[in-house]
Amino acid sequence: MGEKRQTEHTQANAVTVELKSSSQRSQQKVRHDIEMICAWVSFAALVVCNVLAQTGVMRRMVKPQHSEAFTWFVPARYTDLIWAVIFVFAAVWLVRLGNDKHRARNLGKIPASLLGILFIAACVLQIAWLFCFHAVNYPAMITLVFASTIVIWVLWFFSRRHDRTLWGWVPFSLWGSWLGIKTITDIARAVSYYLSKDGSLSAFGQMISTIILALLLLAAACAMRWYMGDWVFGLCVLWSVLGVAIRIMDTSKITAVIVIIAETIAAALMYLPWRHLTGRLNSADALSSAHAGAVDEQGRKSVESDGELHSTDHPGA
Repeated sequence: MGEKRQTEHTQANAVTVELKSSSQRSQQKVRHDIEMICAWVSFAALVVCNVLAQTGVMRRMVKPQHSEAFTWFVPARYTDLIWAVIFVFAAVWLVRLGNDKHRARNLGKIPASLLGILFIAACVLQIAWLFCFHAVNYPAMITLVFASTIVIWVLWFFSRRHDRTLWGWVPFSLWGSWLGIKTITDIARAVSYYLSKDGSLSAFGQMISTIILALLLLAAACAMRWYMGDWVFGLCVLWSVLGVAIRIMDTSKITAVIVIIAETIAAALMYLPWRHLTGRLNSADALSSAHAGAVDEQGRKSVESDGELHSTDHPGA
């Protein structure tokens, strides 16, 4: 009887544990579904707001607080087409995040809820930034776009660390790079506006600042390519800097040409297979040196042979 009661008690405990485990899994599933719904809703809202912004509807909806000063370091409007690519990559990432098997395999110790919350926060911050941008509220829009950039790069860090596939980190590298460029251009807009209150801006000052900003961005892109292995950041920088050069071509051709030359050099440094080319050049140099050494050795032996023949023909010399 005692053994029977003990067996029944053990079975009851096992059933209780199983029920608790099942309940926890069910709660986690519900929480995950809610997080994914919130993420998709916030992402859809961001896409809609971005479309309204690009088509000019948002500018008519939000009354600007003041006029803008002409700023040289701003990419041409066509560069905003990159948002379509960013949103496609982000949508694929969201689909993968919602996949239970993918989360269990690739996220490791990083909770999916953390990634979901960060993603939602980035979308909300960017929506707020779009409204502030079209309201020309410089302090608010700089703060919001900077915060959004930080959140996206945190997502890049976690995703790149635990998911080395392209779909794991490329969306946030592209997104974060473009938001970083938007942060710089928003700061440039604000500086130009506040300086223009004291009079017209110096063309020379705009030229120097544009060249310096372009060089700094290109240097950062090279550093990301060489030290972090992130080749997407460089593509985004090249796209934006080219947009700046095209936009100011009619304003200052010399500035545009300098920027394009610097961009070409940076692109070559980032994307040409220098290791392969260097290895080929080293091999060619080694082969050439070996061939030259063989020719020199053959010439030396020929001279020595001629000397021996000369001494044999004239033994009394």
